[in-house]
Amino acid sequence: MIKGKCFEGTRFEQQDVAGECFTECRFIDCNFSWLDLSESRFVDCSFYERERELGCQLQGCDLREASFLRCDLTLADLGRSQCLGLEMRDCQAMGINFARASFANQITIKSYFCEAHLTGNNFSYANFDGCVLERCELTGNRWQGASLLGALLAGSDLSGSAFGQIEWTSFNLQGCDLRQCDLPGLDLRRVNLDGVQINEEQQQGLLEQLGLIVFP
Repeated sequence: MIKGKCFEGTRFEQQDVAGECFTECRFIDCNFSWLDLSESRFVDCSFYERERELGCQLQGCDLREASFLRCDLTLADLGRSQCLGLEMRDCQAMGINFARASFANQITIKSYFCEAHLTGNNFSYANFDGCVLERCELTGNRWQGASLLGALLAGSDLSGSAFGQIEWTSFNLQGCDLRQCDLPGLDLRRVNLDGVQINEEQQQGLLEQLGLIVFP
């Protein structure tokens, strides 16, 4: 275990991180790109330097079964990383980049399964373009202004999440659990909601957006 250390401008090597557990560490403008971080664990760590608005580079990393718990990953770049089984809970992750990251295990050309446990995170203005996150645990996240262009979230549990400034037609929501979610701007006429789960109170709000007056 590595605890309480501060790293600045560090380009990590594989032997520095393989299977390691970092606790209460600060990473300022550090580069982990293309390293194998599978099963690594980061707890109460910061990857963001607020005064200079510097995030860290984790592009192309192997993050399978890795864990980030209560970390600050603001502006971190995880694009093109392998993220099957990634655990990220209660993290500050505004502007994080997951573009073209893979959360799927391809079994055959036409069959695959996904696994991710992303809960309680602030994903405001995050980039999830092209991500396949089907049937994943995505509860309690904040998605304000997030980009989900071409993302597939079908069948995932998004309950308790907050949405805002979302382009609802840009991604697949079929079969999702949207109970206890804020859903501003979701137009029933434009979005395929087959199999989606909502609460009675949400039903009233969605119908009122269509001009219908709903009585108890």
